[in-house]
Amino acid sequence: MKKTALRILGVCAAALAGYALVENHLLLRTAYNPLSTAETGFRVPRMVMVSDVHKRQFGKGQHRLIAAVAKARPEYIILTGDLISRNVTDFADTEALLRGLADIAPMLMVWGNHELDCSEAQRDALRKLLQTYHVRLLENEIIQLGDVHFAGLTLEKANYRNGSGFRHLKRCTTEEIQALLGPCPQHTILLAHNPLYAEAYAAWGADVVLSGHVHGGIVRLPLVGGLLSPERKFFPAFAKGRYNLGKTILIVSGGLGKFRLLNPAEIRCIFPLN
Repeated sequence: MKKTALRILGVCAAALAGYALVENHLLLRTAYNPLSTAETGFRVPRMVMVSDVHKRQFGKGQHRLIAAVAKARPEYIILTGDLISRNVTDFADTEALLRGLADIAPMLMVWGNHELDCSEAQRDALRKLLQTYHVRLLENEIIQLGDVHFAGLTLEKANYRNGSGFRHLKRCTTEEIQALLGPCPQHTILLAHNPLYAEAYAAWGADVVLSGHVHGGIVRLPLVGGLLSPERKFFPAFAKGRYNLGKTILIVSGGLGKFRLLNPAEIRCIFPLN
């Protein structure tokens, strides 16, 4: 009986390892979040979120990722941070991705914690690429495109990590957002890499918030959801998908890079329902 149980466990472990190998190298999904004007008070543009790419590759020159974004037919492509990992020095894959995306739709971006952790030289190199491919980097800035305002929030390193690790992190408050961005205009979509401060974003007044960072919880458990956040916290509140916070709608991408299990890499399409 014991040997049979061990064999069964071995087979299950091998199957799970095989699936993880496939998932972490091949799978790429598009998730869809329709938003109606009745929910938001305005027509949201058709957008595709590309979040937390890190070092992940989807074919030569990122052609599979580019093709998936093109198929979603966005009006805007939203890059919600961690386009690179903090130790990246070769930007060839990043340039290939930006070159391909630039042919599809205008791009808007905010920094993630990995960009904040980069050296000045790395950030300067990335800024040049963003400028070359006409990516609008929103660093505590609000712009208006048509009837919609796009706000980009840059948090501090201390909001992600401090000298003692991940304990006692600096909180992001509504007052700080107000100081950085000013009053929230009508019809505002906020780009904020970290969704864990969603209550502050909602209190500021954002109609829609687009975030990433949590990688879907790394491992997704049935009926439970995401297991772990980058801050080493179990069962993060906002791991992947749509969340309603009063009048604010938070949409979190599970992202593309880093190890994951039962949590395929994704892009996320937000589109007007009517």
